[in-house]
Amino acid sequence: MTLHDIDKQNVKVTLQTKIRHGSETETYELVTFGTRMYKGSDLYLQYAEENEAGKTQTTIKHKTNETFLLRNGAVKMRQLFRLQEATNGHYESIYGRLGLSTTTKKIQHQWDEKKKEGKLILRYALHMQGSEPGQYEMTISYKEEA
Repeated sequence: MTLHDIDKQNVKVTLQTKIRHGSETETYELVTFGTRMYKGSDLYLQYAEENEAGKTQTTIKHKTNETFLLRNGAVKMRQLFRLQEATNGHYESIYGRLGLSTTTKKIQHQWDEKKKEGKLILRYALHMQGSEPGQYEMTISYKEEA
């Protein structure tokens, strides 16, 4: 392998989102397929999400204490998660564009070389247009496909 080759692996991705608002909790889960690669020590996960609005391509760039989420397609979103910091971003759909602010409480990444699977956990408070819809926990599990 040369320095110019990027080690790109096909992965099965399970995205689970828990939203807590007061005493109520909603949980969403999506299973899809994508790729995992590293550029230097930065982890990149890419996968497609599809729903009634259409197809959205998602890219996650993770490095220690910082994760960047980028969505393009039916939904457009840019959000930076930086541990213990409030960061601004945006969410855009057919209904318009909303300003986002997140305060990230936890970023945790683990990789099991034997099982060839990893997990990225983001826990954050989300503010949309000034309101606080809830406390979010997003768990992105991924496993290499043979």
